[in-house]
Amino acid sequence: MYNWDLQNAIAAFVESMRPNWPAQHELYMSALHTFVEMQSHLLTLLGFPPVP
Repeated sequence: MYNWDLQNAIAAFVESMRPNWPAQHELYMSALHTFVEMQSHLLTLLGFPPVP
């Protein structure tokens, strides 16, 4: 019923990524900020008022 090999592989992958979590978080926040800023500029370009 359970695929323990797959579960163990996923757990090992997550553990191998643990040292890079601060860098991954910074990359995610940077990409999110860039995306939100682009959408804000697009909406302003389309005539919506900017939100302070």
